[in-house]
Amino acid sequence: MFHALVMSVVCATAGSLSTAPAPARTVQAALHLELLAPAGVTASAPGDLALHRPGLGEGERAHQGAGELAPPDDARVRSLRRWERALKWSTAGALLATSTLGTLAAINQPTAFGDGRCQTGHPVLGTYGCDRGLSTLHGTSGVLSATLYTANGVLALSLPGPVGHVRPAARPWHRALTYVHLGGITLQPILGLVSAFPQVIGVRNTAPGDRFPKNTRTIHVGLGYLTAAAYLATLALEQ
Repeated sequence: MFHALVMSVVCATAGSLSTAPAPARTVQAALHLELLAPAGVTASAPGDLALHRPGLGEGERAHQGAGELAPPDDARVRSLRRWERALKWSTAGALLATSTLGTLAAINQPTAFGDGRCQTGHPVLGTYGCDRGLSTLHGTSGVLSATLYTANGVLALSLPGPVGHVRPAARPWHRALTYVHLGGITLQPILGLVSAFPQVIGVRNTAPGDRFPKNTRTIHVGLGYLTAAAYLATLALEQ
């Protein structure tokens, strides 16, 4: 009886010792892991290591963990925007020069408003204004305008975000005017070529005073004014 009682006490004591927590052993393991961790490594929990780069703030660690891409090259974007503005104003200047030269050429040549000073006398710029010299200069300026306009448009499409600062209330007008000068830039070279050389579309044996070259030249001049005005208006809305 005495031996059975002793065995019961021993078994109960052993069971309680086996189920009791061992905080000292857990603390010692965590301390041992913290001491053995190399520089730049922290132990957030026993058996759990967290890597971080020294000197980074919490926000930077979050970005590093999220794997975000590097920001775009702001210097490159600023350089492209400067080129875009330069091309934009160069195009405006070329359009104004083309319109001015076209006006002088239209004064000398037949249009719907008259036969032109090359036939009636006192031509603008004298002989140079009547022997296709002025018309050639006008055509060269038109090609330059179209080239600058195209380069500006391609560069604007490659830029991130909107180009220019347009107020929300003016955006419908800006869009409509953009379509106007885009259509004008597309049609003007065709009209100019047909006005100077009607034979390219099969119209032959036409004199300078015939109705067809008069009408096409008049449309060409009017559309040139409209194109230049629309382009300048879009620049004004972007300020």
